[in-house]
Amino acid sequence: MALLFILPTAYLLVKTFVYPVYQTIVWSFYQYNLMEGSGSFYVGFKNYLDVLKSADFQLSMNRTLVFTVLSVVLELFFGFISALLLNQTFKGRSFFRAIIIIPWALLTLVNGLTWQWLLTPGYGGITVVLHQLHLLAPDVNPVWLADSSHLIYFVILADVWKMTPFITIILLAGLQSISSDLYEAAMLDGAGFWKKIRYITIPQIAPSVMMALVLRTMGAFKVYDVLTVFTGDATTSVSYLTFNNAFRYFFLGKASAMACMTAIVILLLAIIYIRMLNKKED
Repeated sequence: MALLFILPTAYLLVKTFVYPVYQTIVWSFYQYNLMEGSGSFYVGFKNYLDVLKSADFQLSMNRTLVFTVLSVVLELFFGFISALLLNQTFKGRSFFRAIIIIPWALLTLVNGLTWQWLLTPGYGGITVVLHQLHLLAPDVNPVWLADSSHLIYFVILADVWKMTPFITIILLAGLQSISSDLYEAAMLDGAGFWKKIRYITIPQIAPSVMMALVLRTMGAFKVYDVLTVFTGDATTSVSYLTFNNAFRYFFLGKASAMACMTAIVILLLAIIYIRMLNKKED
């Protein structure tokens, strides 16, 4: 009876997750282009070799790695500071804990459109503020998003603003689980603020830090939607390049190979993080 009840859920999972993954892996070994109309034929690892040799893939992978490393590090840094502040006792703490979730709750596309407006030359929010502060000459209107090689840094800025609250919530939960007795004992031993952070806070929230690192690394490596607002250059990320090959040019075999390689990289990063966490717990 129990198996009968879970069959509908199992069917949906297989149809919407397991089978597409299997189909993607199979297609990655085939030359499959819907525009040619010639059908598909087996080519082995040729798609993978072509992808590795592709200059666009190498450029997009480099930019994706830069985006992932910088955004995750900055989000972890600001998230840790925010969590420390929100863990203190002060008037209005509940209010600030509630409003910090707003950027994270916004749709990613809304976040992208907001920052695109801020970075618009001439009347964009950032340009106007810099003019008013006399940091830019009145006749200077920089086109912030014109160069795709520098655009990734503005995408990082938008992503950090949106996802720092997510890190904050995870780390705040870890901070609240730390016993106050540890801090009281440290104070009796003469430990200052920085020593308490180094020897008590950071070791105690290490599992929360690792969880945040894994989740955000996986999310950052798959960045796509915000880039569609900022630019039309598909080489700004691996996910964007994969989407273009699959749904714009219909190179399904090549796109499937890209997707599989991206999944392997994310899986390896997750394994590394988990092993690091296990070693710290031991």
